[in-house]
Amino acid sequence: MRYIIIIILLSSCSSSIIIESTSSRRPYDYESTPIHPEVTPYRHIDSLTVFVKLDRKELLYTRESENNPFTSSVSINLNNYNWIIHDTLFTESPRWILEQFNLSAYKQNKPDDLSTLLKYRILDENRNSLVQDAVEITDVLIWDNEARWPISSGNASVGSKIQIFSENESKWNVKHVLPEKRMPAPPYSGYRNPLDTLNAFPHSIIDSVWTVIEGAQYFTSLSSDISWVVHSRPDDFPEVKDVMKLIEATRYITSRSEYSVMNNASQPKEALDEFWLSCGKSPERTKELIKTYYSRVEEANRAFSGLQEGWRTDRGMIHIILGVPTRIRRDYWNEYWTYGEDGTSNTLTLRFRRRRHDLDNNRFRLERNIIYRTIWDRMVTNWRNGRVQRD
Repeated sequence: MRYIIIIILLSSCSSSIIIESTSSRRPYDYESTPIHPEVTPYRHIDSLTVFVKLDRKELLYTRESENNPFTSSVSINLNNYNWIIHDTLFTESPRWILEQFNLSAYKQNKPDDLSTLLKYRILDENRNSLVQDAVEITDVLIWDNEARWPISSGNASVGSKIQIFSENESKWNVKHVLPEKRMPAPPYSGYRNPLDTLNAFPHSIIDSVWTVIEGAQYFTSLSSDISWVVHSRPDDFPEVKDVMKLIEATRYITSRSEYSVMNNASQPKEALDEFWLSCGKSPERTKELIKTYYSRVEEANRAFSGLQEGWRTDRGMIHIILGVPTRIRRDYWNEYWTYGEDGTSNTLTLRFRRRRHDLDNNRFRLERNIIYRTIWDRMVTNWRNGRVQRD
């Protein structure tokens, strides 16, 4: 059983649109935040509908006595509208809590400087864990007909049927391209990524329903400047479960011959296990090493995906091999990742610069330099000798 207590607050908001997230110093450390809600705002007519998706596995369920059921309590604040959700846990409870909120007075009560942003604060009251951030409000809702829920971050499985909702447009021009799967070069080498100049080509004109195909699909309105992109992903995304993809993700730390042996092995799972055991030396250490490596691959997929899965990007490569930075400074055009304490001789700072691209608004390129050769070789050696610790 689930019930919602609604409390509406119409207090004034700050004039600033700069939002400090809960993990602003470590924004790509997935485990630093206990809860990871997906928040999707959709502006239509005179209101704003917000879809919130919560993972029951991440919430703390408690009970007052042995005779009472286990219940969670979550406080949700959306642009100063508040709700409290209580969810009772049953054996047959699905993994996800899906809630839809309507901010009916949105146009009358929003500050002008937040007209394109939704600020949210979500608190697991039983655990006292808070996440707060901001997300862009859009005039288009991309609906997964099978899941009966909006798709997240423009990622969808091949073959899934999506429906497009928009007040302003009923027909869409679709362009399509299948990006080549490439790996970024090491941080010390010169490199030009051909994806930087990749273009999509005309595919079709559609109404509101589309079946996702492999690659990037670029949708533009026929009568306005609205545009958006859908990237096809494997069904298990952002996780990596397919053994050949698990092998592919080791390329940052394998030699060419080791990588070839695993790819061509008659028993690729056994070959992959042998590689990791050669790094970890013992079953216990090997297990921990594998967990650390592939959890970083998953984190990279969550944070850096665009034309490529996140682990294939410059930021994904650095995140996997070097781990979570001590500190990140960022603005719209730049990210500076610092490892170690500022001002010390062992401090390493890497700069990533945003690359404009119609098909990928999450594209950053590392400023490469030969001085990174030593640290890179040392970290790869640490992986191969099983000396890497969890973040």
